Amino acid sequence: MLLLPAIGMAQKRALGPEEFSPGGPCDTSEWKLVFHDEFGGRELDRSKWVTYFTYSHDGSDQCEGCRATGTSNTIYRDEQVSVSDGRLILGVEAKPGTWYGRTMEHESGMVHSIGSAIFNQGRFEVRCKIPGATGLWPAFWGFGGETEIDVFEICGEKTRLLKMALHRWGEKKYSNTGRHKGPDLSEDFHTYAVEWEQDELRWYLDGELVHSRGRLVDRRGRSLPGCDRSAGTHHTAPDYPRGKDALNVILNLSVSPPNNFCKGPREPVPWPEGTALVVDHVRVYQRKPEEHLSDLCAAPRRLLADGQEGALRTGGSRRFHLSGPHGDLEWSTGEGLEITSRDAHGITVRNTGRVEGLTWIRAESRNDPCPRGPLMLEIGVELTR
Repeated sequence: MLLLPAIGMAQKRALGPEEFSPGGPCDTSEWKLVFHDEFGGRELDRSKWVTYFTYSHDGSDQCEGCRATGTSNTIYRDEQVSVSDGRLILGVEAKPGTWYGRTMEHESGMVHSIGSAIFNQGRFEVRCKIPGATGLWPAFWGFGGETEIDVFEICGEKTRLLKMALHRWGEKKYSNTGRHKGPDLSEDFHTYAVEWEQDELRWYLDGELVHSRGRLVDRRGRSLPGCDRSAGTHHTAPDYPRGKDALNVILNLSVSPPNNFCKGPREPVPWPEGTALVVDHVRVYQRKPEEHLSDLCAAPRRLLADGQEGALRTGGSRRFHLSGPHGDLEWSTGEGLEITSRDAHGITVRNTGRVEGLTWIRAESRNDPCPRGPLMLEIGVELTR
């Protein structure tokens, strides 16, 4: 650990090839939602995630590095991944196990995006609550090609210290790291994000800019502004993501070995009950969606009734749901209706028989993922005896 400051200084002085840049103004066009999971169901959406690293030749978990890595004292198990009450829960347990001949002292949970959820540039965002216990190592990051972007890594024994990093895993290894000291991040939910654009990476904590890295640098390796810059020839940063690299997003809770990235336990001890990385949402935005992606918020979002149409008779029930992307939903109804059940996307209501005529159902999307502001929709319901 004592070598890290010296290594960081050496990396900052490293320069990449020179390149002419035309400069130009900042891109202020709207971010468009291209991927998200609000974890509103009862189980993990397997069309979006797997619970291991996809390093095998066929995408299965059958490889040495698929469920265990050399940097942690952890095996990633399906049993440590669950979805409940609109949250993804990545648990941890002091339970020894063996994976491809390697014995680890703990098991925990992780998710890795699959399918179309691979991204070249964009805004990567998570809202979560980290656990605070010595040796735990929660992280949200992206990886692909030679590029790794760590949106956050936090050690459970230093939960006020937010660590951010950028790595290039080419023939030579280059890194850029940032640290930010703030509140105890284990006490509440916080939003962590990174914006990866052509000439700049920016890291945010609850909307506050806490670190940045430019693709173009001066002769001392210091970042130049990512935009609103005059035309000119500049060196490039060798740690900056390659233009052709595309990233999957990863969330994981690890246990560090002793005196490694975090101060891991020397002997396994039970973790406090409920110790977990708890995730409220994951969202990815792009200014211009790639060909295999689309603006998910472009299609109309509607409040719809399931099943038969027409008036709802006394004692009868009907389900209503909100179509399209949304955050946590808050439902309310007019006189004559009672909510009998609810799920991630809708509610079931019953006609109590107290009134006749037109009443209403309203849905409000709190912390809505679409960048056009809060969403509130209402639908009329005809009641009859």
